[in-house]
Amino acid sequence: MTLAIEESASRPAPNAHAVLPGLVEEGFAGPVPRYGDPSWSLEALAHGPGVSRTTIHWKTVPAAFREELRHLTWLLINTSLPASFLIGKHPRWRTTVSPRHVYPTVAAWRAFCQWLEERGSSSLRDCTPPDLRAYALHLATDRRMPRNPAQKVLAALTRLWALDSSNPFPVGLCEPPWLTEGADDFLPAGSSTGENSTEPITPETMGPLLIWALRVVVDFAEDILTAVQRKEEILAQSKQTPNTPEGQAALEDYLGRVIAAGESPPSMAAGNKSGLAATYISFVTGASIRQVHHQVIAGRWRERLLSADGPAPVFSELSGMVDGRPWKKFIDYSEAGTLKTHLTTAAYIVVSYLTGMRPREIQGLERGCCPEPESGRYLIYGRVYKTAVNEAGNHVPQGIMRDVPWVAIEPVVRAIRTVERINPDGYLFGGLPPDTMNLRVEKFIAWASDLAKSLDRPHEMIPEDRYGSIGVSRFRRTLAWHIARRPGGLVALAVQYGHMRTAMSAGYASRSRNGMHDLLDLETALAAADTLASLNEDLANGAGISGPAARRAINAARHAPEFVGTIVNARQARALLENPSLTIYENPSAMLMCVYKPDRALCNRITEREAPRLDRCVPSCANIARTDSHAHLMRQEAETLEKQAPNAPEPLGHRLEARAKRLRQEADQHDHSRIIPEETK
Repeated sequence: MTLAIEESASRPAPNAHAVLPGLVEEGFAGPVPRYGDPSWSLEALAHGPGVSRTTIHWKTVPAAFREELRHLTWLLINTSLPASFLIGKHPRWRTTVSPRHVYPTVAAWRAFCQWLEERGSSSLRDCTPPDLRAYALHLATDRRMPRNPAQKVLAALTRLWALDSSNPFPVGLCEPPWLTEGADDFLPAGSSTGENSTEPITPETMGPLLIWALRVVVDFAEDILTAVQRKEEILAQSKQTPNTPEGQAALEDYLGRVIAAGESPPSMAAGNKSGLAATYISFVTGASIRQVHHQVIAGRWRERLLSADGPAPVFSELSGMVDGRPWKKFIDYSEAGTLKTHLTTAAYIVVSYLTGMRPREIQGLERGCCPEPESGRYLIYGRVYKTAVNEAGNHVPQGIMRDVPWVAIEPVVRAIRTVERINPDGYLFGGLPPDTMNLRVEKFIAWASDLAKSLDRPHEMIPEDRYGSIGVSRFRRTLAWHIARRPGGLVALAVQYGHMRTAMSAGYASRSRNGMHDLLDLETALAAADTLASLNEDLANGAGISGPAARRAINAARHAPEFVGTIVNARQARALLENPSLTIYENPSAMLMCVYKPDRALCNRITEREAPRLDRCVPSCANIARTDSHAHLMRQEAETLEKQAPNAPEPLGHRLEARAKRLRQEADQHDHSRIIPEETK
């Protein structure tokens, strides 16, 4: 518990705790910094999973401001502001900051003090409102800081003033002018931020990435876990193997046979070089590790042992296959640990992408989070962090249990069971911070692409994403994007998209419409707006349209200019989705558009859903419309099928020909019945 700031009756003594005992993380056994220490490690604070532990080094703060900031930082960590401070503030403001925001806040203060020192100031009391105005301008112009980071800096300075003015020993920092004049005039122009501004991973990248993640979890996991267990057994046994004459004789005999056969002794990777796999050779021969090392130092094969680069297989009876072909000949002693990391990363990708969890929510998952259900769906029980607050409205860094569990589909359950075997205690993914997991994902991509190449599957190499590195925060937005726009595509590698949306909607149904539901609404609305804009442009250029819903589609397309570039949040998304005359969905896999009216939808015969099941389009549905471009795609697909049919087995060939014929008939029907906007007036 923090102190009320007015209760801090005196300045802390140099040997006082920098972090009060009530704020030290339960079970923390390390040293707690003292107030007068040159550095304050924030390790003792209860951070929760996936948060980097940082240290405040006071020597980096200008000497003239150091003691002022030291006291204000102590107040930041250990006290809470009066509730009256929140009056008129944004709902996200709290009387305290979470542990993970302590260091960024102090870093913003330090940068401000450095700027003041450059202008000739030696104390926060010297700062005037014009100085604060000038600093806000400095952030926007000199440092070219975007709006969101600049807003965080101004918020940090606001808290600096609040802590100073509320405690019994104020320095005398002036009130920031943006509190009375409004912050907009002090900030750069705005742009979309947060999850809504995160670019989804492109299908060209996400497709093979998901293929390899599922393949590793489903097909390779047993091989990898067996190899890891064998390596652990080798390590344990070799450490206990004593020096014996019998072991020495067996070692010399083994090395002699290997070298006489012209082979290189077993090795293991050490950075960019290979070294003798002494532990492995100890296990194979029964010699002690010390006896193996002695051979390297003074043995007759010293030069050959120093240049060893031979294999050290720990498991060769692999069961994992890729199209009937073993994925490796064997798993080497030196790669078992790396493959274990790749397996954990693959499980993370599967869980992240197929649940829509935020990174910290995944990092907070613990063993037993997905119990066997007595009936019905698997459910994942975990903590939420972004919206976790206590009774006083302050953030709870350890998170709180989520009221409604996540729904888990079979590949996710498989991934969780796999990681439970790797990490039997504590956090499933080790509580790793997102930056660390980002690096692991990049290494997994490189490894999977190399494996695809070695298996003669260049089409399954994972290409670079056009929007940059694959950060774990992008999986959640990508899932929403694919559900909204590609219902017959990517997620079908794991489950049907329609079931995916049903499962996710069920998992969020009893909550207010926020979080993942907002992302789904946003992506669905953006997809509908894009379809409206594209259709409006095509029709304006003289394109035709056919189908039972053609006239409804033309009327909807006329509203496209109202929505282009205007949908940036969930409220605006719902405004579009709640207008039944404007909800048009592109379905590229079926080569049509759905002008959705629930009471006419054949994909939802039992219940009237808020969106169509695009993976279950029925050709006779009254909501279908097709454009000239759809007819062109149908003829292209028919031509492809006609080329494949002669080379396919006879029954399959007949089906391909029948499908091609049907596509051409539907394209011809479009040509005969197409209308253009002028004809509807």
